[in-house]
Amino acid sequence: MNWKRAKTLFIFVFILVNIGLVIIYIDKVNKSHINDSEDENAVNFKQEEIKIPDNLPSVKNLKMQLLTARSNDFSDYVKGHDHLSSAQSGSLLKGDISSPIDVSNDQYTDLKSYVKDKVYKGSNYEMSQINNKNVTFEQTYNNYPIMNNNKARLQFNVNDNGKASSYKQTAMKSIEPSEGANNDEKQVITARRAIEALYYNQYLKRNDEVMNTRLGYYTVVKEPNVQVLEANWEIKVKHHNKITTYYVEAVSDSPKIIEE
Repeated sequence: MNWKRAKTLFIFVFILVNIGLVIIYIDKVNKSHINDSEDENAVNFKQEEIKIPDNLPSVKNLKMQLLTARSNDFSDYVKGHDHLSSAQSGSLLKGDISSPIDVSNDQYTDLKSYVKDKVYKGSNYEMSQINNKNVTFEQTYNNYPIMNNNKARLQFNVNDNGKASSYKQTAMKSIEPSEGANNDEKQVITARRAIEALYYNQYLKRNDEVMNTRLGYYTVVKEPNVQVLEANWEIKVKHHNKITTYYVEAVSDSPKIIEE
C-alpha cells in the first residue's frame, strides 16, 4: 500500500468533511437568526389581552392571484323551468320550492342536497350564514368562497314554520386569472400575519376577540358586469358587544385592510 498517497487522500477527505460541517453550521446560524427575527416581530396576543383562535387555517405552499369574473345571465336558463323566473336584466334568478324544505332544529342536510341536485350549478356554493329568515350560500372558486358579494350568492327564504320555500340566486361566470404582467401567483400570508396587520393598524385592541378567520376572494373592483376578485382574509372581531368584519389582503407583505 502507498501510505503517502493514502495519507494525502485522508487529509483531503478530512478537509471536505470540515468544509461540510462549516456549511451546515452557517446554515443553522442563519436560520436561527431568521427565526429570532420572526419571534421578535410576532405579537404576543396573550400579553396584549387579545383572544385569537387556537387553530388557524394552514396556507403552506398556497398561492393565489387576481381573478376577473362576469355576472351570469339567467334569461335563457329560466325558459322551460316553470318554477323559475329572472329579474334585473337576467342577473337575478328566482325560484319557488314546490315542497318547502324543513330547516328547523339546525337540520340542513335536505337543503344542502336540494342545492346540489336542483339549483343551477349548486355544487359551486357553500353555506355561509344562517338566521331565522334566511339561509345564505356563497359561490366558490377552487373551493374558496367569493365573500360578501351579492353577485355570487344563493339565499333561501325561511317561512314562519321553519321551512325554506323560495330562493334568489346570482352567479359569476368566466372566472379566470386577470390579464396583466404583474398577476403572477403569490404566496398567501398566514392568518396570524393578517391578524397582526389588524393589530399594527390599530383595528385590533386590548380586550378584543378574533371570532373567526377564513380565506376567500373579495371584490376590489366592481363594474356593472365585470368584477376583479382578490384573495383576502375575512376576519371577524368582537369589540366589546359589537362584531366588525375586516378584509385583509392575503398576498401582500403590507396588506390593505377594508372594514365592513
